[in-house]
Amino acid sequence: MPAAIFGTPSSAKKGFTEAGGFSAAQIVLNVSQSTISTQMAELESRLGLKLCRRGRSGFSLTDDGHATYEAAKNLFRGCDDFLSNVNERRGSVSGELRIALADSLVGNPDFPIEEILGKLSLLMPKVTISLSQADPLTIERQVLDQRTHAGIHNFPNRAPGLRYLRLFSELQTLYCGRAHPLFERDDAGIDESEINRHQYASRSYYGGSLKSGLSQSQSVNVQATSMEGIVAFILSGKFVGHLPPQSAQHWLDSGLIRAILPQRFSYTTRFECVLSAGMRVSRAVDIFEQVLESYYPQGA
Repeated sequence: MPAAIFGTPSSAKKGFTEAGGFSAAQIVLNVSQSTISTQMAELESRLGLKLCRRGRSGFSLTDDGHATYEAAKNLFRGCDDFLSNVNERRGSVSGELRIALADSLVGNPDFPIEEILGKLSLLMPKVTISLSQADPLTIERQVLDQRTHAGIHNFPNRAPGLRYLRLFSELQTLYCGRAHPLFERDDAGIDESEINRHQYASRSYYGGSLKSGLSQSQSVNVQATSMEGIVAFILSGKFVGHLPPQSAQHWLDSGLIRAILPQRFSYTTRFECVLSAGMRVSRAVDIFEQVLESYYPQGA
């Protein structure tokens, strides 16, 4: 019953706690709201605890509800670990491998993700590989609380309890759109100080910090969590912004964006894989790390 109500971490479905209430949960759980209410009442009765509040002010968990929810997640993770450990003893790697990625990595020749996933599938045919996208801070939190096994992004800081594998570097080039005042200007005629007078589309994580010589006083009034969002701002003709080659190439070929002083305002970002430190990892995570190290030797 707790699995049906709360939702398990390894399940594709979410419980009402993650859906935000009973109404939304009935869609993802594929059961009626009355069924959820009945199950919830039975669970509260069996536990002898009040787990949630419902009313005109909305849905919320009580303190006991939060504690029970976290305990349920730990229980489900423990069950998954138990099954993985038993299967490993039998020589079979199974379970789930949850990987969180930065967006727009497909197409980067220095990160052949399709090859890596293919190898993992061959080495672990019984393992369910789950991919998600998130910003670097979210990825680190998810790895710390074991919701995610590994994450790939740029991590300028180092969080305690985590370890980082060096992977690849990605070029970031400054672009503007066709309708932007700088589009028809030759680079030789663009003063560097002029760049800083134009609005900049920033990454929303790490406070939207600016890179590669752009002035910290530059106007930054739009942010995006994804490269697609940065592309949209650039195409509007109102903003400049940095993009990696795989995100920019289509729009370059279409003549809708152009690079601005790439020798001056480009920079490289180091991508890493973050993993839990000091905790026993499953055989699936160990194989994933070995595959990564076959592409990116850590001693090099």
